[in-house]
Amino acid sequence: MPPAHWSFWSYLWRYSLRIGLPVIALGMFFGYLDSTGYELPTDPEMVANIAVFGVMFGGLSQIIAFVVALAAFIIERPARRQWAAYRGAGWTTSQCRSAYSLHKREAAALRLDSRLRELGLAPVQPQAALTPSPQKNLSKMDRLWAWLAIPLCAFLVFVLVGPWLDTKDVQTLQCEVVSAEPGTNSGGTRGGASTASVLVKTSNCGTLGISRGVSFDNRDEVASSFTIGATYGFDVGWYSRTFFKNNIQSVRAYRLIA
Repeated sequence: MPPAHWSFWSYLWRYSLRIGLPVIALGMFFGYLDSTGYELPTDPEMVANIAVFGVMFGGLSQIIAFVVALAAFIIERPARRQWAAYRGAGWTTSQCRSAYSLHKREAAALRLDSRLRELGLAPVQPQAALTPSPQKNLSKMDRLWAWLAIPLCAFLVFVLVGPWLDTKDVQTLQCEVVSAEPGTNSGGTRGGASTASVLVKTSNCGTLGISRGVSFDNRDEVASSFTIGATYGFDVGWYSRTFFKNNIQSVRAYRLIA
């Protein structure tokens, strides 16, 4: 039951949070999945792509929240008036909520009896007098949101700081080069935008991607500089090693070993 003083903006704020945050998180997650189509998913463009998806889904969620808030504001108008009457009589918030819950249960029982009479059935035996039950501090939806808010926020933070995490715990992988060819990072929502890279296939480290220091002018030269069969040391960050071990890991630096 909404408090009597709630304005439309109160409804809009409530549903903007309840609908907006989960939808934005979902959008950023789709942006994260879309970014895996890039050849170098830990590139800073990954963060931009995630942000674009978050903004798009966020805008859509606010349109939905506006419609839901407007509908709730109109539908719950009688409830707000009843709340105001209760508070005018000096009732506490807990008493107002309990009385409203009791009223809803009694109305549901009357509707059921009416329907049973229409079907020619005996009405439900009257129960003992209903008494308002103590109102819990949080509703089921509020408790569910409280449990979901923490992991959602943690996920958003984790995705956004992914490129920064790739600068931590950088380790050198010794890999035997099988082939090296110039590539172009494209796809996702970037349309025609693209960046140059070099894809290095190895016999023991999978496929590695190099974009730092690579341009469209020198990518062929960088690719041809690798000696097939030689062992190189590739510096790879924690994020790439952990989450893209079976995909294309982003290389921060490399050097010839043997």
